[in-house]
Amino acid sequence: MDVIQKAIVRYKDKYNITIREVKKDEGRVIIEISQDKTLDNKYLSAQELREIAKSLFVSVHDNFHIGAIEYVPLAHDKVDFKWLKAQLADHSMKIKTLANTLGIRKSIIADHHSGKKRMTNEEQAMYYYFFKSM
Repeated sequence: MDVIQKAIVRYKDKYNITIREVKKDEGRVIIEISQDKTLDNKYLSAQELREIAKSLFVSVHDNFHIGAIEYVPLAHDKVDFKWLKAQLADHSMKIKTLANTLGIRKSIIADHHSGKKRMTNEEQAMYYYFFKSM
């Protein structure tokens, strides 16, 4: 495996960045670099992604274009147990009231509220759009 391929694998493993050559024609290469969701929620800008791709391919290709796609978090990605606690406090709502309104077990909401149980994407979206509608 050559140096560039090793670097591409490292960026994928460490930062969830995908780098690939999209098209080669007439001495010109089009490179796509994108970042997906990461566990630590640290994301690079499009410019930073371009710099990474440029540093990898400048020694190999003379004429290349880089398309960078930065990760844009979904609205409900910010929902965690701290956010849920804050929303319940802001709306002066008890866990029991929220459970009755949403039609889910109080124990599930209590686990989310305490941080004991991790929320699924669907649960995050449910809480986000419920409180957004209030």
